[in-house]
Formats: sequence, C-alpha cells, structure tokens
Amino acid sequence: IASIEQEIPSLKNVYSSYFKIGTVISSKNISSKPTQDLILKHFNSVTLGNELKPDYILDKEASLATGVYDNPQVNIDSAREILNFCRDNNISVRGHTLIWYDQTPEWFFRENYDENQNFVSKDVMIKRMENFIKNLFTVLKEEYPTIDFYAWDVVNEAWLDNGNYRSYCENTIEDKVNGLSCSAWTTIFKDNSFIEYAFEFARKFSPSNTKLYYCDFNEYVPLKRDAIYNMAMKLKEKNIIDGLGLHA
Repeated sequence: IASIEQEIPSLKNVYSSYFKIGTVISSKNISSKPTQDLILKHFNSVTLGNELKPDYILDKEASLATGVYDNPQVNIDSAREILNFCRDNNISVRGHTLIWYDQTPEWFFRENYDENQNFVSKDVMIKRMENFIKNLFTVLKEEYPTIDFYAWDVVNEAWLDNGNYRSYCENTIEDKVNGLSCSAWTTIFKDNSFIEYAFEFARKFSPSNTKLYYCDFNEYVPLKRDAIYNMAMKLKEKNIIDGLGLHA
C-alpha cells in the first residue's frame, strides 16, 4: 500500500484507558514507510518478531573471546533498527523471548561453546543463563535507557499437551535440529526446574517496572492447562511472575 487511512480513529487512543495495543514487526518490514505510519497511527506497543530471540543476540565469537565458559556475551545489532524506531517514537516494547527450547544456538548448551562437545552440567548452565539474562538487560539499559520495556516473555513453550516437560535431546546436533519436541534445557536439568531460575534472574536484572510472563500455545488442552497453572501459581507465590501469554 502507498498510504494508510489517517482520518479514522486511532486504536491506541480508543483503548488508552484499558490496555496497550500492540503489534509484531521485524527488520524486514520496519523500513517500509506505510508500515511505520500504520504503527505510529494505531500502536503503542511493539514486539520484535525474532530480533531479540537467543539465536539472534547470543554472540559466540565474543563469548569465546572472554576466555571463560559461563559468561555468554550478547550483541543486539539485529534489533537496533526496530529499537531505534521505538525509542525515537516513544513506543513501548514487549521483549520476546529469553528462554526457549527452539531458536537458541546449540553452542550455548555445550562444553567450551562447541556444538560438537557434550552438554554442560546443570551448575554451569545456571550460571550461563544468569549471565545471559544479566548481560542482555545491562546492554539494553545502557543503550536504550528511555525505552519502556514494560513486559518480557521469560520462558516460551516448555510444556507438552500431555502435561509433561519436553523430552531429552540425545547428545548429537542432529537430534536437536530434527526433534523439535526435545529441549536442551530439560536435557541438562532433567525436568522443567530451569523455569524458576529463569524467572528469578529476569526479576533480578530486568527494569523494576517490567512485567514477566510465561508463554505457550494449546493452553486450552486440559493436562497442559493444569501444568501451566500449577507452575504459574508456584512462581506467583515467590513473586517472580506477573502473568501468562496465551498464543491461543
């Protein structure tokens, strides 16, 4: 389209007293002038489609250069165009997503950051998770202090429809790539206990006003629904979760 309808009411203004109106954008469409106009007209919240996911921001070369193997480094270059747009136009951002079985580089879970080596121990992975989350929020605070990161999806899609956690991955790259139901997180932790660590670290390092969410799909399936609910209530008792994101 060449232009948008400017004379119609703005959704973000119509619902301003109730909730934010958000949209998802990617680096592929943010440069489009009509897309920018549409966002500015109707939306006051943006979620980056991929550009803040682990495989976009975890920096293997920088991590190796540290000479230690529990402090993964981040690079947010992939997100800059969208974040700059949000900063310049005072648009809030919902971050997506910190911890996910998918779209996370294999080296992040392996000894010496080497895809061909064994999975690290649980203790090492806890430290890697903590430093990854800390490093990301530190960079965002330093480089985008004026953006309102009002919400963040901390853990994504950790439960199966049968109410169980995802299966273990065998110790080969091929099993992780071809078996999308398996999770390197459960492989290392042996269960879904990594979720609580993720929320603890996100609460510790995220901005004080940031609401933290667990996200999943098929949340209407009874066994999965109950697993998510029971998990969320335990996390709520510890004040480290604020809500659920339902993919519906």
